[in-house]
Parts: sequence; structure tokens; C-alpha cells
Amino acid sequence: MRTSSCVAAVCVFSVALIAADNPFVGTWKLNTAKSKGTPGTLNKEETVVFEAVGDQINRTVTGVDPDGEPLNMSATIAWDGKEHKVETPNRPPVMVAVKSVNARRINVTVKAADGKVVSSGHVDVSKDGKTMTATFKGEDPKGRKFDNVEVFDRQ
Repeated sequence: MRTSSCVAAVCVFSVALIAADNPFVGTWKLNTAKSKGTPGTLNKEETVVFEAVGDQINRTVTGVDPDGEPLNMSATIAWDGKEHKVETPNRPPVMVAVKSVNARRINVTVKAADGKVVSSGHVDVSKDGKTMTATFKGEDPKGRKFDNVEVFDRQ
């Protein structure tokens, strides 16, 4: 019994250390002045919160989309490079694969239910940990093609 308690404590402590070392974990706000991309496809406002949940990461997004509609979505998945089903409000579910490239970069691929890639790109956190840059190409749910670079400031 004592051994299993020690093992459990070490596991919890290890997850906490992983979360503490993950530069993505925290709250990020879109800097619209520094972001650029295809007109009509950039969100007007966006806040992204990354939280460690065991060996997975929860990503919550709130804000206002390009058409003035509210954004409110959340999903928890492993960043293991495998596809994970993610439910999206008012839209069909998608398959999302997130792979850590290194400590400050992840690659992300989003596929529709039919297997078609709808967006792909990468997200980088700056060396000083104050800026996150998301670079993506694809097609939004309304069929608009985009090639965007979104810059976020840590809050």
C-alpha cells in the first residue's frame, strides 16, 4: 500500500513538473495589430487558455470570430501526434492531431469527418515565453481559404 502511494505521488509530481515546463500552458490574448492573413478570416478577438490535465492539454478558446459571432470551444487531447476526435459547437466534429516538435513548437493538423485536411500549421512560443505565434493554412467552415499568422501575447 505504501509503495503504491509513493508511486502515485511521484506520478502526480512528474505531471506537475511537465506542466510547469510547458511554455504553452497559460493564457494568451490575440494581438490583432501584429496578426496578418487572408482578409475576412482572422478572428476579431480571441483568448486561448492551455491547461495541463494529466498527460493531456486542455485548450479553451473564447472571443469573436471574423463574422462577429461568439467563439466558445474547449477540448482536451494528448499532444502525441495521433488523431483525436474533437467536438465543435454548431459544427460537425473534427479530428485533431497535435505533435510536439520541440519544447516551443507544436504541429497541428485538423481533418474533417471525411478525412480531408481542413487546416494545418504550427504554433511557436518565443524564447522569452511572452509571445505565441500560430501559422496556419486551410479552409474555414464557411469555405473561405486562409493563410494566417496570428500573434498572441501572454497574459
